[in-house]
Amino acid sequence: MTSCVPFTSNPDSRGLGKDDFLKASGSVLKTDAGAGEVTNLRGTNVGGWLAQEDWMSPLGEFAIDRTGWSTTASTGTGVDAVDGSLASAWSTELGQAGAEWLQLDLGAPTLVDRVIADVGSVEGHYPRALRVETSADGSAWVDVAEVRGLESVMTIKFVPQTARFVRLTQTATADEPWSVAELNLFYDPVLSTRGQSATASHPHGGARDASMAVDGDVTTGWQSGVAQSPGQAITVDFGRSIQMDRVLVDSGAAHPEDFPREWELQTSDDDVTYTPVASGYGENRTIEADFKAWKYARYLRIVSHGSAPQGWSVAEVAVATGNIMDRDDWTAVTTDGADAGNALDGNASSHWSTGVAQSPGQSIQVDLGALVTLNNVSIDTGKNVPEENDWPRGFVLDVSRDGVLWSTVAVGVGSVKATNIGFTAQALRFFRLTQTGTALQWWSVGELTAGLYSDDYSLNDTLTARFGVKGAQSVIDAHQDTWITETDIDNIAATGLNFIRVPIGWNTFLNLDGTWKPNPWEKLDWLIEESSQRGIYVLLDLHMVPGGGCSWGSCGRIGPSPNGFWGNPTYQDWVQDIWENIAARYEGNPAVAGYDLINEPLIDPAEDTDDLKKKNDFFDRIYDAVRAIDPDHLIVLPAFLGMDSIADPDDYGWTNVMYQLHPYDMSAPKDWNAQNQLVTNELAATPQRLTDPGVPILNGEYSLYYNDDVWARFMAGMNAQHVSWSNWTYKVRGQAEDAFGYWGMYYDNQNPVPIINSDDQATFTRKLTQFTTTNFTRNDRFVETVKKYAGGLSTYNPITIDPTGWTATASTTAPDTTPTSGIDGINNTAWTSGHPQTGGEWYQIDMGTTHTVAMITLETAPWATTDYPRSFTIDTSTDGTTWTTTTTGTGYGYKRPITIPPTTTRYIRITQTSTTTHWWNINNITLHTSY
Repeated sequence: MTSCVPFTSNPDSRGLGKDDFLKASGSVLKTDAGAGEVTNLRGTNVGGWLAQEDWMSPLGEFAIDRTGWSTTASTGTGVDAVDGSLASAWSTELGQAGAEWLQLDLGAPTLVDRVIADVGSVEGHYPRALRVETSADGSAWVDVAEVRGLESVMTIKFVPQTARFVRLTQTATADEPWSVAELNLFYDPVLSTRGQSATASHPHGGARDASMAVDGDVTTGWQSGVAQSPGQAITVDFGRSIQMDRVLVDSGAAHPEDFPREWELQTSDDDVTYTPVASGYGENRTIEADFKAWKYARYLRIVSHGSAPQGWSVAEVAVATGNIMDRDDWTAVTTDGADAGNALDGNASSHWSTGVAQSPGQSIQVDLGALVTLNNVSIDTGKNVPEENDWPRGFVLDVSRDGVLWSTVAVGVGSVKATNIGFTAQALRFFRLTQTGTALQWWSVGELTAGLYSDDYSLNDTLTARFGVKGAQSVIDAHQDTWITETDIDNIAATGLNFIRVPIGWNTFLNLDGTWKPNPWEKLDWLIEESSQRGIYVLLDLHMVPGGGCSWGSCGRIGPSPNGFWGNPTYQDWVQDIWENIAARYEGNPAVAGYDLINEPLIDPAEDTDDLKKKNDFFDRIYDAVRAIDPDHLIVLPAFLGMDSIADPDDYGWTNVMYQLHPYDMSAPKDWNAQNQLVTNELAATPQRLTDPGVPILNGEYSLYYNDDVWARFMAGMNAQHVSWSNWTYKVRGQAEDAFGYWGMYYDNQNPVPIINSDDQATFTRKLTQFTTTNFTRNDRFVETVKKYAGGLSTYNPITIDPTGWTATASTTAPDTTPTSGIDGINNTAWTSGHPQTGGEWYQIDMGTTHTVAMITLETAPWATTDYPRSFTIDTSTDGTTWTTTTTGTGYGYKRPITIPPTTTRYIRITQTSTTTHWWNINNITLHTSY
């Protein structure tokens, strides 16, 4: 153990003292080291601070590696656009005339499908219109995108291209010059079109056949051949069920006006029953649907609901798959020249094998077909099969741009079942994994995958490689000093919460080589002291362990199952060392609620008895190490996927422990019934959990999305049963309409994140400073709901206002419906607006007399669950003449409970403020006097 000086609170502090020290007493927590009052912890997580996650904090993203690039331009060289600095910029110098251009030579054919052009800080120097073209030879060009200009940062997406040259051309006029401070290219993984087929409602042969929409060539395409009218459709069959999270449809440069005026995307598993998943209005040749969550289906149907004299064209359909690389276009060969296709077929049970005992020199080589920027290669096998032990006893990973010149990027030892190999992000076309060990077992590879992952490990690895240890720490410090400040702790205290869970990355303490950082305690000591002064406990959560304790980015490193931690004794020693030092530093500190040993540990999604024993044995090892130093602090153990995923404390002799759950249902974020059922199940299971195994329970993370009433019921129910809780999370970048936005007490910061492998240190730091909480939006309704239960309120009894005597009016009403249908309480009647939402539609209730209203629940008809308002304003009035705006918000799903400050009112008016192809309908509005 590294020598560690104990942390002692400021003696002048009026914060938490000896009498506040928490211990478990049966199934509850008590103060005064277990002899005092029953207390349950009620708080939030300060996620994204000492452990970054790309969907929440400004971790940043990787761009295409710029190695080997050169630039030319209509004026000057263009080099300032790719120097990593926002302080310098390429400029046309004169006003925009409509033919200015900036061109990149990438040095070799490269996969690319997105451009980000940052104008920098010079106001007005954005392109008024921009065309993006790609070329294989610098002579023949393909027009892949044309967009209107935007101030500051422009993101331009297009269907994937394999290109050596990329050219941006400004095609409009303006008095101001056009400037580009930073130009980055990206490849966001999409499905290969190999094996896809398509059919259309208006089939045509030859160059207009539907198959042209999935041939990988944006210069060909399907055409309807007739004017646009509702119901025209094109259906893509992927040949198998696939994961999709974003779809881009391009009508093509030859037919830029032939985009659908109104569109809807539907998915199906059987080509019979289709489910709508996204819709919108076409504005230019490219439409994009971001599902905000993964969808799984075999078929994708694109339906045109609009009318236009133009025909409808689809040059190409591109389906994004998150960070999963599609391997259909890869080829793999082995040492003896044998085909290794089984390692790329998506089935870990089929495998390539050496067929002989392991010996040095055995290898497998992959050709990606073009340059792709990667930072990870993984190998995996089936579970509980003989091949699980056929992992490489040693390996070398070499990469090459051309198959001739090779460089070594990683050397190591494999681990049982899965081996995850990380390296500094770089562009490559070939990689070769060579087995260097000796063993009686064969070397087998069930699945060979690669990716470009933005996770906490890759961030720290790249920063260290680019800026050195001190420079990397300077950047991390800039983020941490910005993300959480004293004001943020004041904000948490102002809600009445008594508890902060602090997710911590292992590299808060250690360098990448496992050596200790010179002063790893500064931020934690500060938070503990500041929180203590406000009467707030702090739980230290080792959120990310070296190698990754699960396969997700939230565990610090994306990878296979099991990820790198579970088979690496060195990494496990590092974690023990970290906990021994934490215990030595905070022993006896009453402001520290306890030690949360490891976040969301998961060896495999289908953990068996052997997996659970391996985890529990490791928990016991760390428990013993901590107890040898600190016998008194509460230790929190992860019952991550349920109480059956953790041992009974008596099995190991654990005492003074709390078990932690993370009750999420991320499969149905827009389904009120699903989120409500989750809470019902959790509250119903609590009495048994508290009896067996009879230890305190912490729901350390959870989110119930936009369902204010379900949040309230859950917090009240946990308070009533003395279950501790900390919602996820205090602060998140996500937008209001994003599933991962509303769970932040502060949310919606759309400032550009750093480009991890391109931005210089000054630019990196400059971007991070835009993520102070003052640049976020306070999530007022969520904060007020949390605040109501932060003090321990244990009842949830919303009183529904009797609708007898109510009347309703609306801005428009469809034939055969009436406004009254929205307040009659009958599920088979509904008011409908009668036209797509355009903004400004309203629905008004007169209750006949004044009532106090604290919550309003809008619910659509069961047959039209997507016809909810996309955004809204709620106004109240006592006389129907003078109105006060009570709240604004985002529609989210067929049932949307909306809490408001308790308001005495007679009239309520809901105004729909957004645009969508869907009508607005109300099956029922319910008003409550409380929540």
